[in-house]
Amino acid sequence: MKPNNSPDYQSILRAIGQGIEKLGVESVDLELSDNHEFVVSGMYRETTQASTVKPKTKTSFLSLIINAAKTNAKRKPDTALFHFAGIRFTQSNIDLLDRAGKASRSRRDGNPQNPLGIAHVLRMAGAYLDDKGSRFSRLLWQHGTLTLWHIKENGVEAKELFRPENLYDNWVHHFKTRKSHALRPTGSD
Repeated sequence: MKPNNSPDYQSILRAIGQGIEKLGVESVDLELSDNHEFVVSGMYRETTQASTVKPKTKTSFLSLIINAAKTNAKRKPDTALFHFAGIRFTQSNIDLLDRAGKASRSRRDGNPQNPLGIAHVLRMAGAYLDDKGSRFSRLLWQHGTLTLWHIKENGVEAKELFRPENLYDNWVHHFKTRKSHALRPTGSD
């Protein structure tokens, strides 16, 4: 359980993920600086224009995976990787990104988020840290694998590796624990 004065890493990391998601990142290295700013570096590949991607019309999990595969197939395979480094996120940047993310999520068409999209991966890493009561140190997202360094409650640094299967399992567990509205009976029992 996380202490009351602990940061809400789930919200912080999701906001950062939403901020860099539009780059189409292939790898991300995120660290916490000495002055408590989050510093992001990584690699991205140029993608095709967004206008060539058709909007999602189905809402099943299978269609989400199919749509993600189609989007990835539209990437230009022969384009070079581009490196970005030293993007700093202060608390005011994170607050702004969080507000923008909430607004965009409220306008969604009802389709679930891609569980392996960078915003969602960072959100799950934050939820994991919040659940464990750990402090964020660093994370590396590369080739679908998340490496997470964090400081446990006892002050010991830990390094954990999450593969796509683990991330999916954590996503399902987190989804099940979220507050949901109680179902109302629709007929007589």
